[in-house]
Amino acid sequence: MKYMAALYMRLSKDDGQNESVGIGAQRRILTAYSKEHGFEIADEYVDDGYSGTNFERPAFKRMIEDIENKRINLVLTKDLSRLGRNYITTGEYTEIYFPGKGVRYIAVGDGYDSANANDDIAPFRHVVNEMYARDISRKIRSSLYARMKDGVYIGNFAPYGYEKDSADKGRLVIDTEVFEVVRAIFSLAANGCSTRIIADFLNESKTPCPLVYRCQKYRLNITNYTRFQNRGWIPSTVRKIIRNEVYIGNTVQHKTTKPSFKLKTSLVNPSGDWIRVEGTHEAIIDSDTFIQAQKSLSQTKHGNGYRM
Repeated sequence: MKYMAALYMRLSKDDGQNESVGIGAQRRILTAYSKEHGFEIADEYVDDGYSGTNFERPAFKRMIEDIENKRINLVLTKDLSRLGRNYITTGEYTEIYFPGKGVRYIAVGDGYDSANANDDIAPFRHVVNEMYARDISRKIRSSLYARMKDGVYIGNFAPYGYEKDSADKGRLVIDTEVFEVVRAIFSLAANGCSTRIIADFLNESKTPCPLVYRCQKYRLNITNYTRFQNRGWIPSTVRKIIRNEVYIGNTVQHKTTKPSFKLKTSLVNPSGDWIRVEGTHEAIIDSDTFIQAQKSLSQTKHGNGYRM
């Protein structure tokens, strides 16, 4: 049989800087193995920076499409963990999907070859790989929790009005480009303007909403950017800013929790479980203005007009 091989390579942040699992190292191993065994390489599929605990990876999904289109009938990975660390889903691919599509699967480093009917070690390796991922996840959560307790900001992006300190990414500093917008929002709210009025004002003044500003500032490429750009400010965005204690110098985190390291979705934690650390950075709003904005927000919650 002529084999058209897919070289699948994956690396996540959890793998650290281990040279033995780097993309370059994986490519060399798989290319050499293919050449030694006379396999023709149909394509390479690289997911660099993607966890093995879920399979929503762009290169992996492209590989599956090529399997469906019968472009490849052999999948090669450096080891079973490169395919995935979720033992249920990984097992479904190795034990059900690949055989059902007539695809041979080889994990070079583990000595696994689906063409060998007597190889029963794969299911156990899948469990071990998931145990590794589970342990790493637990350690990461523990480390992040400790950092949050110390007042270190762990979000990927700073809240609107702030940016991360270039010398200390866990510390927030005022974003001089838009902090006055935040002050205007609180001033209007404290004087009785509803979130609808404030949103309309910001849109009329052509002030980019937080998402659009972030994309412009960091040159991000997001799906449906035009739709977000056209949407502009909405009342819920204004309300989220007014409710955020970050603007009086406090860091409040641990508002959500993932029920499982395998899932992307998060659950909202009770406010009593939030981690609040005061005075972690310079405030944009004074406490009196913040408190008055909260009172006004509650009084105008169901209205769209201006309260005198």
